[in-house]
Amino acid sequence: MHSRILPRAVILAAGDGGRLRGRTQLLAKPLLPLNGRPIISYTLDALVLAGIRDVVVVTGYHEKQIRTALAEGHQDLAISFVSNPCFEGGASLSLTAARDACGAEPFLLLMADHVLSAALVRRLILAFAEDPAKCYVAADACLRDPVFTDEATKLALAADGSSRVTAIGKMLCAWQTLDAGAFALTVDVWAAAAAMPEDCELSVIMAELARRQLLYAADVSGASWYDIDTEDDLVAASAMLETL
Repeated sequence: MHSRILPRAVILAAGDGGRLRGRTQLLAKPLLPLNGRPIISYTLDALVLAGIRDVVVVTGYHEKQIRTALAEGHQDLAISFVSNPCFEGGASLSLTAARDACGAEPFLLLMADHVLSAALVRRLILAFAEDPAKCYVAADACLRDPVFTDEATKLALAADGSSRVTAIGKMLCAWQTLDAGAFALTVDVWAAAAAMPEDCELSVIMAELARRQLLYAADVSGASWYDIDTEDDLVAASAMLETL
């Protein structure tokens, strides 16, 4: 069923995949093969299964490749594109490039290099549905390999036992859960973005939402996801998919 609460998803796909440069010189990172399919296809399938039909893809590096590849498939989705010509900068530039396409409606924000399951997307949508005045980040409290955890973005939650996020970042000393790289956002994200440097990382904007007490954790523990940055990540994500 179509999600009326979150009518669209924005997928950031503009980056140059620098840590996989040997592969991404000729092929956009979201199109790199993972078990015989482009990385981004797994998240697109998850959106369809979760009831999302309207998808905005922000492109930049190897832009024509991505637009051509996505235009040829995924008949269950209405995919549109916006361009971020400054794709070498922070991901904030890709987020704000999608502002006009989102209008005044809430939206899902996803990363093209994160393999996400439909279960994760559904749980994020359900959390948002309980209180659509808040922004949510998909939060995974399951134990992970220390190598994975060291690279992951962490979330610190309020001491009162609520799901309110008080801090977000890779270098947090005290944290309770991992950021799975998926968000359900209200228009409050645009005010938070405007208050931060124009060119910054997404975590800076999300930290501002947390400072304003508007960011909450949606528990997706146990749902599969993987953030792909390196060759080792490709191997690990492939193994994860083979177990599903």
